[in-house]
Amino acid sequence: MYDVSYRHALKMCNRYRHGNITAYKNLSEFLKSYIEAVLVLIPHAFHQEVVRKCAEAGKHVLCEKPMAVTLEECDSMIEATREAGVKFMIAENHRFLPAHRYIHDVIKEGLIGDVLLVRAYGGVNEIAGITQPGSWKGDIMKAGGGCFMDMAAHKFATLEWILEDRVHSVTAMLSKQATGLPEKGEDNVLAIVTFSKGAFCELVVSFTQQTVPFNSLEIHGTQGTIFENHMWDRPVRFFSFSRAMGENRKKWFEPELEHGPFPHYYTISVKHEDGHFARCILEDKEPEFSPEEARSAIECILTGYLSAIKGREITSEELVDFAKQNCSASIIKELGEHIVTRPGLPEEKRVKPLGLDIERAARVMEKHGLDLVIATSPVNVYYLTGLPVLPSAPNPILFALKNMYHNIAILRWDGHVCLLHWELFRSTEKFCWANEYKGILNQKDARQSVWSKLKKWGARGKRVGLESTASRFLTDHLSSKDPELEKVTADDVFLELRLIKSPEEIALIEKATRISEKAILACVGMAREGVTDSEFLCHAKMKMLDEGTDTWDHLTLSIGGSDPEAHGIGTAVSKGDILRFDFGAICGGYVSDVNRHVVLGPVPANAQKLVEGS
Repeated sequence: MYDVSYRHALKMCNRYRHGNITAYKNLSEFLKSYIEAVLVLIPHAFHQEVVRKCAEAGKHVLCEKPMAVTLEECDSMIEATREAGVKFMIAENHRFLPAHRYIHDVIKEGLIGDVLLVRAYGGVNEIAGITQPGSWKGDIMKAGGGCFMDMAAHKFATLEWILEDRVHSVTAMLSKQATGLPEKGEDNVLAIVTFSKGAFCELVVSFTQQTVPFNSLEIHGTQGTIFENHMWDRPVRFFSFSRAMGENRKKWFEPELEHGPFPHYYTISVKHEDGHFARCILEDKEPEFSPEEARSAIECILTGYLSAIKGREITSEELVDFAKQNCSASIIKELGEHIVTRPGLPEEKRVKPLGLDIERAARVMEKHGLDLVIATSPVNVYYLTGLPVLPSAPNPILFALKNMYHNIAILRWDGHVCLLHWELFRSTEKFCWANEYKGILNQKDARQSVWSKLKKWGARGKRVGLESTASRFLTDHLSSKDPELEKVTADDVFLELRLIKSPEEIALIEKATRISEKAILACVGMAREGVTDSEFLCHAKMKMLDEGTDTWDHLTLSIGGSDPEAHGIGTAVSKGDILRFDFGAICGGYVSDVNRHVVLGPVPANAQKLVEGS
């Protein structure tokens, strides 16, 4: 067994009593073991990467649904497993539920005639996960969306198989009924689906059901109707006019099937699913649920998501064309802006990252072999979280007391950011884009919180990057808790991340530069004999505020031989003085640094040499 949390892997191993299970600390060592097949149970967005690694190691792969979050990832998984010659199946347990197999056969035999109308429902209670900022459940980027990606994968895969038909179009309405967290996807969906042979379907899935999980299905045809509900002891009831029904014709019929209400139908369906995959390996045959069928379910889901974005019905052909031109990953990235939030639901705004590029950060960390990085300096904490810890912080007390406790930001390899901040700063959510944050008050809190987070993330014995200026109280504590933890200096990593600026960062730097230049030009315009450094400073501050600066990083000036760091004491300009203005405005935490030299009157020879040499 392998898990990103080694401690969690050990705990899971201890649950099984039918043989010894070895827990591994890293995936590569796990894949070198004697095992022949791997069951992948990880957040959806990471399926493709892990499945490819398993296939390259020659392991057969049974991967939990949904297959992936983009068509490109699905294709990559199919290609990798085929090239490696390994068996590959998505763990779609609904395909192996006896009730569903029975319904498939009833329709195939024509006992209800041609299918006209379908109603499909699936509901669970995932409120705990979708309302938790740090949980991947329902996170658009990590889960590929909300309940539609999570649960409609069951529905589309099962319905296309039962009806032996392909989805033609989807019109989906997405809503958030339980959480206002911006990173989370939809928790309730109503979709209208049309099939190629003409059947219509009302498909509903929910993360907010206040009962135990269950699924239901209605199928109405020209010769009869089927009702199915996972909560019934006898899950299937159907009525048929077909003469093939014999004495049960024109009667409600309830066949005896292997079934049990929740949670038993999970055990039954998974038993048949896993048994089938094992037999495919032992008998060297292909799984009856093919990767292409699993990919088709993802195509249906993305068609629904594109429908919500475009505000109209989308056909599967349109989705394919869109994916060819734009890459289907763009649908997931745009999805959050098109999910309707329930009126009256408290809005939980989350600031968007200004400069942090999560995908690039992951590449940089991989290049340096780091599992996570820890930032404690104000500039790097600001870069990773957006928390105002610079001199322009909206809370001046926070900045004034920063030496009493510095903030800590932890960036994980997958882009998840955790912030540990001064407890008395109550406006974190207004400024910070970290996935999760926690207030602490002292060094003890800091030590315990950092170590607790590293344990939870499975970072024992991993490679962690820290700044060269990281506090001894923190580094010593990590060493004492985990002597195998590899701590490396990551100054170059942070520098590499920050050097490449986003368009938003560039815009702020340009704005700060323009404001500084205008303030200097305003001072140049008023330069004449008798003007004091105090008057220059007052004029510069007023100009900067008028132009929209947040504040200034520095307003340095010198007149003749005056001390540039001791300005504002009434030093007046005399003819022939060199005036040096060095201003830095701050906009959104980004600082400019502009300086100009001015000579009042004809330039003396000595001054000319200084000017030319500057």
